[in-house]
Amino acid sequence: MSNQRLEPPDHIRRRSILRCLFEGVEGLGVAVCVLLSWPVSRKWLKDWGAIQAERESTWPGDSLVDSNHKTVTRAIDIGAPAEVVWSWLVQFGFGGGYSYELLERLVGIPVVNVESIVPEWQLLSVGDEIVLHPKSPGIPIGLLKSGEYICFGESPETRDAASEETPGRSWSMYIEPKNASKSRLILRSCIEYSEEMSSSEKLASWFGGAIDFVMEQRMLRTLKRLAESDGSH
Repeated sequence: MSNQRLEPPDHIRRRSILRCLFEGVEGLGVAVCVLLSWPVSRKWLKDWGAIQAERESTWPGDSLVDSNHKTVTRAIDIGAPAEVVWSWLVQFGFGGGYSYELLERLVGIPVVNVESIVPEWQLLSVGDEIVLHPKSPGIPIGLLKSGEYICFGESPETRDAASEETPGRSWSMYIEPKNASKSRLILRSCIEYSEEMSSSEKLASWFGGAIDFVMEQRMLRTLKRLAESDGSH
């Protein structure tokens, strides 16, 4: 499983062409609006859906970056048990990113978002890598607790010399049960920050923050739809 994207079996239900096109058009519209309004809207969209306690809490994946970092926390309520949400979440990267498939394909990511649980994709371990783009290195799983969270990233102590000049980053997904039939899904991104960043690096960070919101809010909404329509609960 490590360091590769697995193709979904032929019998697995994939996202329909109509849904792919509809969501792609939506994504283009959302992206334009967000990019144009980001100087103002990022104040509210940066932590979209997250409550104060979630924003201010320290999460396991925070340990994968040094103490000088900025955080982004986004969340959504899901009307499904935590174990159902986990069965969809653990497929991230193998069955697609659950976001705007059309937009991802436009930038060269050969993603195929699936609409079914794939048994072969239900097992992950620390050290496994998810490849999201064919020209990019795999993203390692730094921390994992089955049924509760997946944290992507490497701790400052384990990074190799080639990556030391690049700001460390962690990207994590957490499931918080609310009761037997409801749960909370939280995305947490931490990126190391330096005042010595160049103007181009700050611009790239600004642009990347807007695009991250566009793709992550769709991912959260898609996981909510899939989990709530799952017939296993």
